[in-house]
Amino acid sequence: MSKNILAILAPLLGITLLASCESIDCTVDNVVTLGIGFYDAESGSAKTISDTLTVTANGTDSILYNQGSRVSSIKLPLSYWQEADTLNLTFYDAENDASHVVTLSVKKTNTPHHESPDCPTTMFHEIKEIAFTSATQYVDSITLTDPKVNYASQENIKIYLHPTSD
Repeated sequence: MSKNILAILAPLLGITLLASCESIDCTVDNVVTLGIGFYDAESGSAKTISDTLTVTANGTDSILYNQGSRVSSIKLPLSYWQEADTLNLTFYDAENDASHVVTLSVKKTNTPHHESPDCPTTMFHEIKEIAFTSATQYVDSITLTDPKVNYASQENIKIYLHPTSD
């Protein structure tokens, strides 16, 4: 008799378990990056830099972007908990000499973002202030185009380069 009850209850239990499962809708591309575009200071048009670019986090040995060449834009991660990130953009010329180093400071607020309890927490950022320093005249100016750094992968910062910086 107990085998008959088990034979009836086992399929019902299986169906109940399958019906109770819900799909987890976590964002597949859950990478939050700061978008930076390079522009010509005179014309304002997008510019492909001929130098090789490496970006490091100031005060660490972390390479955030390594040896990009012929690029007109880049995507960089930001720290989760720090209120400001300082990034060193090093431009190497054809002889592989560090010809220009630009230090970019990004002050921001960090907001944890939850899709659902089953998904990992990501950090969205809102840029409050940007500033740069450079020992050379390679960069003309930097502007903030969109302060929200989230899943959208939009351009947040425009860096205007002098026309002679090809």
